[in-house]
Amino acid sequence: MSYVQVFFERREEVVPGIWQYWFRSERTVDFVPGQYVDLFLPGATADPRGGSRTFSLTSLPDEPSISFITKHFELQTPYKHALESLQAGQSARIGDAMGDLILPKSPDMPLVFVAGGIGVASYVGMLRDLLARKEERPVFLFYQLRARREQLFRDLTDAYPLQLKEIILAPNSLTAQEIKDTTPPESLVYLSGGQGFVEDLRAGLETLGTPRSRIVFDYYDGYTQEI
Repeated sequence: MSYVQVFFERREEVVPGIWQYWFRSERTVDFVPGQYVDLFLPGATADPRGGSRTFSLTSLPDEPSISFITKHFELQTPYKHALESLQAGQSARIGDAMGDLILPKSPDMPLVFVAGGIGVASYVGMLRDLLARKEERPVFLFYQLRARREQLFRDLTDAYPLQLKEIILAPNSLTAQEIKDTTPPESLVYLSGGQGFVEDLRAGLETLGTPRSRIVFDYYDGYTQEI
């Protein structure tokens, strides 16, 4: 594992309770749109879960800053408190970029993006990359939320010519059957969100006959449902 030093630039509350952060890197960060990094904060050593957390990058590789989103709760962990207390210019470290939620080489393969809450961040880089390259692919988006006010990146999802955009609001829940019934059988299905949300849909899709090779997933540790 190698590390890159980054310097905090700014934060912005994009919807109530959800913030986007920007960091400037000391050198170019090597990643593919859709991947994530671990951010290590020196002021979070007292956190029981350790001094790092994983964040999906919402920036593009050729941009001068890296960015991600996170949710701040009223009762903060030591890590989140350290993150929220950062001042411009303070340093942190990021690890190597990881993750399989990236675009396949074939532009013809239908893509199903399934997001629970801030799990939508996993798809931001891919959609921004496609828009920047003016490349249209068959993309179906399912986005489950606790409340409509938490909907993120509306401008982005409105700008890209999605084949389908379905917003599912609590207490309604997205089902594997609904995904199966409204997307092409040869689709590559991406799942991102809380652990329970991802695992339930993954198991349901496999039960309905979706091959494991056509399901790519990632979930946020410490969350059981959509986040």
